[in-house]
Amino acid sequence: MSAEFKLGINICQGFGESVEAGIDATARAGFDACFTGWNEGADVRGWAERIRGNGMIYQSVHSPFGKCDKLWDEGEAGDAFADVLIHCLHDCAENDVPIMVVHPIIGMDRHTPTPIGIERFGRIVAEAEKTPVKLAFENVEGIEYLEAIIKELGSSPAVGYCWDTGHEMCYNFSRDVPALFGDKLICTHLNDNFGMTDPSVVTWHDDSHMMPFDGIADWDGIVGRLKRAGYHDILTFELTCRSKPGKNTHAAYEALGLDGFLRLAREKGEKIAEMMK
Repeated sequence: MSAEFKLGINICQGFGESVEAGIDATARAGFDACFTGWNEGADVRGWAERIRGNGMIYQSVHSPFGKCDKLWDEGEAGDAFADVLIHCLHDCAENDVPIMVVHPIIGMDRHTPTPIGIERFGRIVAEAEKTPVKLAFENVEGIEYLEAIIKELGSSPAVGYCWDTGHEMCYNFSRDVPALFGDKLICTHLNDNFGMTDPSVVTWHDDSHMMPFDGIADWDGIVGRLKRAGYHDILTFELTCRSKPGKNTHAAYEALGLDGFLRLAREKGEKIAEMMK
């Protein structure tokens, strides 16, 4: 690679490939690292062996997030989902995956963190402290929840955040996320989009996860902010070949096929790595 930064990407970008096929294709494209999702029964051990057998780094596991709103509510559902995240954490620890990415919330209309939510996340953090795994809380919709977690639990060495550049634009009203949380940055989800279609409406339809330089993101500014945050780790991208409903923004990606898509993503990643020098 032309710069000191390693490049990583998510496995499975919407082409319908298996995780195993995605790992092999990612290695063929020349990536240094990758991350996977997770669910109950996921073959994390097998994936880890395949990733490392391909000469790559298993950068992180993205924990499930479909019920993370329950963590902030009273009731057994929140306790049960905390247990799910702890199970995911243990899978990371047992397979030497250094980072678990966590969504603090799901729901465009949620803006009020609660004490029980902090208590449950505190239980997850306490469990993480028993392992080498760090928790990277991601900026998603409802950034108030990330702010609360960093404020209340950020002193833990197990707590950091994952900066999703696209989410900042379409969910966080382009607030400067690294300026809020500074040196707690431990991983990235680099991607692009066209911002908010309606500046007054937050919607997942704007969360395009396009390749860098294909939307309206200020990549010179993003690189500058990464530098100011002192970030020197893997430049990880989170991308998809699928357009959101009613849009045709990703048709050119889909036409490339898996290997072509990954090659193009790596080329764009190399450009950002050069900018980081």
